[in-house]
Amino acid sequence: MPRTQPVNTRYRRIYQHLSGADLGASEDQALSLEELGLGDAKNARVDLLFGIYSPQGMERALRAYGLLERVEERVGPVELRVQFQDPYRPRIVVWSRRFYAPVADLCLRKTVGAEVGLGDALAQAPLLYVDSLLLQNPARSFDWNRPPLPGQNHPGLSLAGQLLDLLLLMARRIGAEALALVPSTFAAACVYERRFLFVDGDAQGRFLALKGAGQGRPRWLLAWAVELGCMRDAQGRPVPFMPNPMLSPLSSRLIQHFDARAWDDALQVAARQPLTLDEDVLQQRFPWERMPPGPPPERVAELLGYDPLAPVMAH
Repeated sequence: MPRTQPVNTRYRRIYQHLSGADLGASEDQALSLEELGLGDAKNARVDLLFGIYSPQGMERALRAYGLLERVEERVGPVELRVQFQDPYRPRIVVWSRRFYAPVADLCLRKTVGAEVGLGDALAQAPLLYVDSLLLQNPARSFDWNRPPLPGQNHPGLSLAGQLLDLLLLMARRIGAEALALVPSTFAAACVYERRFLFVDGDAQGRFLALKGAGQGRPRWLLAWAVELGCMRDAQGRPVPFMPNPMLSPLSSRLIQHFDARAWDDALQVAARQPLTLDEDVLQQRFPWERMPPGPPPERVAELLGYDPLAPVMAH
């Protein structure tokens, strides 16, 4: 199977040193594991996320890993807001005090393999599922070195890899066998591909075929070409990106799912599909109004048929 990037070694060491008391106690508490409900699953406290994390413990962990400090280097002071009417469906928000906006906003829940298309013995495999994930830097504006991707209102934080590592470690701590999500766009799937694989081998192959069709072009431009319906198969038909579940496996039996012959055969067939980028359609549909002011780089201008005198560029 294609290999995913392992979790950061330093993060793994920090994970091993964080105790149940570190993660479950409030600032004014020093409780035993039994009092925290971590010594006996039947006594799990309802005020702990996934039976393990208090809001204060969550912040303590994020600071131990250094994630909040990295966010503050980019946007200034932040506060962690944890919402959980249901402790197994929390929403975690990192809020910028300077910009009055979220810089990270994610909704999580625990589910099982059947929801993402796993069958037989894997149908009941416990998963940590990312319902939604937003990472943005309201302190920055887009420019031609970093143009907007589909769905972006602000540039990202360049911390997606670190956050996904921490979510994988959270999944392991709560007893999940994988981290799961569904990328809403091709651009999102490109971010996740270093740590995730599509559950369906055919979906993995189609994703690789779309990437291959944009080889040699900027990743952000390929993302827009896919989003705008500019990819074509050998018969000239549009080939859209179809959101499908992705997994980052943690257990040996889920790793074996991606080592299976059937999964790899489906990948190989779909990945060999010849796709092309229809440059004429891309030029017609390209969202200049979403782009930064000023002329694009020469290579991009040539590809997109950029006309500096065209009215559409007056923004």
